Amino acid sequence: MGKIEVFYQAIDGCHQTRFYRTLKGAQKYAQLMIGTHPEIGCGYAISHDGIGKIMATGCKLADLFPKRAQELA
Repeated sequence: MGKIEVFYQAIDGCHQTRFYRTLKGAQKYAQLMIGTHPEIGCGYAISHDGIGKIMATGCKLADLFPKRAQELA
């Protein structure tokens, strides 16, 4: 897997972009920022309270949140 870019955005305007070489690092950050069971939309994942949003390139959202993706399958 190549470089993974994870973009976090909150409704208060806070935003961060982080880059990872491994899926494990990207998963840890994404799950820390919005939890392990977000609502997954078309190209984004939103925290259960609607405060934070994750978007990613270099991997699928289902890869970042495997437990939630398994529940939705």
